[in-house]
Amino acid sequence: MKTSIRPCVAMSTTLPVAARESRTRVFPANRPGWSLSFVVGPAVFAMLSCLMLLGQAETPARGEDRPVVDPAAQPESQPKLPELLEHLRQLGDDAVDPTPLPLPDEQTQNGRKARALYMSGRVFEQDKKFREAYEAYREALSLDPNSLTLHRALIPLAFRLEKTEEAITLARRAVELDPNNFELLSQLGIYALRQQDLQGSIDFFQKAVKSQTVDKKSGQYVSIMSQLGQLYLSIGDNERAAEAYETVFDALTQPDAYRLDFRTVQALESIRGTKAETFESFGELFLATSRLEKAEAAFLKAQDASRGKRAVFSYQLARVLTKKQDFPAAEAKLQEYFEAKLNQKGRGPYLLLAELLREQNQADQITARLEHLAQQDPENQDLRLYLAERYVVDDRLDDAEEIYETYKEDGSNKGEIYLGLLQIHRKRNQPEKALQALTQAMMNGANNERLEAELELLAQNAELADAMIELGLEQQEGDKRELFSQAYLVAKLAMQRKNYEAVIDFYQRAMEIRQERQILLTLYNELIQFLIAEEQYELTIDVLEEAIDNPGLAQVRQAFQLQLIRVLAQDKKTEQALEVVRIARESDPENLLWQYQEGWIYYIAENWEEAIKLLGPVLEKAVEQDNEGIEREVRYNLSRCLAFAGLVNEALELMTQSLDQQPENLLWQYQKGWVYYYSHQWGKAIEEFQKLIAREDQAENKTLVRQAKFSLSAAYVQNEQFDEGEQILEAIYEQDPDDISVCNDLGYLYADRDKKLDQAHEMIRKAVKAEPDNHAYLDSLGWVLYRLGRYEEARKHLEQAVQDSEQGDAVLWDHLGDCYHKLNLTEKARQAWNTALEHERKEKFSNQKLIQQIEQKLK
Repeated sequence: MKTSIRPCVAMSTTLPVAARESRTRVFPANRPGWSLSFVVGPAVFAMLSCLMLLGQAETPARGEDRPVVDPAAQPESQPKLPELLEHLRQLGDDAVDPTPLPLPDEQTQNGRKARALYMSGRVFEQDKKFREAYEAYREALSLDPNSLTLHRALIPLAFRLEKTEEAITLARRAVELDPNNFELLSQLGIYALRQQDLQGSIDFFQKAVKSQTVDKKSGQYVSIMSQLGQLYLSIGDNERAAEAYETVFDALTQPDAYRLDFRTVQALESIRGTKAETFESFGELFLATSRLEKAEAAFLKAQDASRGKRAVFSYQLARVLTKKQDFPAAEAKLQEYFEAKLNQKGRGPYLLLAELLREQNQADQITARLEHLAQQDPENQDLRLYLAERYVVDDRLDDAEEIYETYKEDGSNKGEIYLGLLQIHRKRNQPEKALQALTQAMMNGANNERLEAELELLAQNAELADAMIELGLEQQEGDKRELFSQAYLVAKLAMQRKNYEAVIDFYQRAMEIRQERQILLTLYNELIQFLIAEEQYELTIDVLEEAIDNPGLAQVRQAFQLQLIRVLAQDKKTEQALEVVRIARESDPENLLWQYQEGWIYYIAENWEEAIKLLGPVLEKAVEQDNEGIEREVRYNLSRCLAFAGLVNEALELMTQSLDQQPENLLWQYQKGWVYYYSHQWGKAIEEFQKLIAREDQAENKTLVRQAKFSLSAAYVQNEQFDEGEQILEAIYEQDPDDISVCNDLGYLYADRDKKLDQAHEMIRKAVKAEPDNHAYLDSLGWVLYRLGRYEEARKHLEQAVQDSEQGDAVLWDHLGDCYHKLNLTEKARQAWNTALEHERKEKFSNQKLIQQIEQKLK
């Protein structure tokens, strides 16, 4: 870039920053009260400034076409700066010190270069040369890494150039540099939103509205709160959405308290469409979150802004009054809606009427009131269809069918109409008509949740459901769309009936009709997941092999191969699983995934030595290839293999190395604690779990932190620090008393310590109800009943617990032995204790205390 030097006189008013700074440095610091401009006059001062700039000019960059001047080649007669200064000195002036200014340090030089690069970037950006601008800003940032200006320039460019990860990193760094900059945080929230990073956008906006520089009466603040409200709604957090929209509502209804310009007010009033629609949406949200006064105010505002019939909002106000439990007032307000003969709110008003009558102990009047309304408003389809539903409830099936048949052909809501007919045919036990109505309901867009509910009700009538399945199997010809819908729905019904062969048959029919890749993929995934959940591994293997061979799914063949490997391994078909890996590697030999799978198969087969032999080299390759996904999987599983093989020190060394390399990954902290726990080093396990929990605030994986708390509690108990173990679980239980894991664990701990037995029994019952086949929960239930002295009941659950149990067998059999002993079943007790002893002695790290206790019982 060429350097253009303007005439010196022009610089007296337009000096750059560097020049302005230079003016204060030319003369000694021991000249208080003097100014060079005062001594020599403005014109001379301007000339001197120009000379100083020339004297401090930086060396031009390589490649610039400005000539490099050799000082030795200049004529001797050319005046030097000291001589010029001497000529300018007036009578009585002190001698001017000609000592040159010190050279700028590296930081100063870097700052100047960074500013120059920044200006170049601005020029590039104005010329729409975004990549060149990005490179200029990036180079400038390398020289001045703490420049907020450079960060703000780079972030939007990085997003524009699809350097998303870098943009996010820059954004987080910008926040570190200026954590209270409302405008910056708001802009970063907008950038994240444009990238569809909802959580990132929420985080930035939250920091923005909490920043110390925010003006909570400004239009910008209110607009950000509006955006936050929308984001919270999109993730289903209605409570926080309502908090955010309260600010927006207050700003719109109290304009004198906020500084909103006309355009901002218009924008906020139209975030949900019209002004009336916006206020109505506020009312809906406030009502859903029990902000009843706000809801009422919002609905009244909507009513005032509405250009339609104001009685529509009488229904909304009736809902508010219902929540306030003012049922007579709510009914009176709802009557205003009915008298206006409106239908804008669908079936909602009639559902509300039924609720109000039930609350006032008048449920027997619901049908009669609906009939009266239908007579007053005979063209209201929503009203008549809801009346038909009531007829079905009252078993007036002929009356209901008459209404449904009236609207079946030209009704606007055919899906719901056919669902109504399905209910009638189900009650009449008519399989053929029920199958037809079920199919038509799906084809006409019936509500999915109501369809699923009807399928469950159909399945409860075994005779009817099986007859519908048989009819479906017989149906081979007809409209393709209808056959597809029917096959899919009857497959779902067969799932409810556990008719696995029929499920597969109907899914295959559906696949034959719809050959689109996405449809095939969805159907195969649904079928496979169902069969796996039902532990139908042989059938799952057949379906997976079929999917692998399907030419329409060639692009996702590897995904199905991976699933097949997993199913075969879980079904203990090790050699077959290894054969699938071999086939996969033939077509994709360089893919590290298949090498990892081979080691994983041996891990599942509990062949620790072979697994370690294979996983070690895979880890090295994963690190070399920077394959983070496989590296993470291998580190985790290899640490477990080493521990299970008794190589505890090696497992700990691997986890320590992992923590050194990835200190931010809390999984390694947890796994290190687990290795200590598995090897019965309780104190060290406690220490590691505590370290992880201490970082809870910065943890993204809250599930891992939660698991660490459970593990810490267990480690405390094993270390005989029972109170500490209880306190952790009690804190979790206080936060979520419906968490079945903590209900079981804390309940068992109470039972084992013979305390709070009634509470423990209630908690464990809740866990067993949620998971009736869970062996650990059944053991807990048996043990608390044992502690309560209810030995016969305890025996039943303890026997269930040891049936097919693979984990914790020693403790389970020990409990059963104790129960038999209390029932004077001495021989059974000894058999149970011997079984417990056998299991515990096989453990790599056996519980010697438990072994001694059981041996004592057997004496």
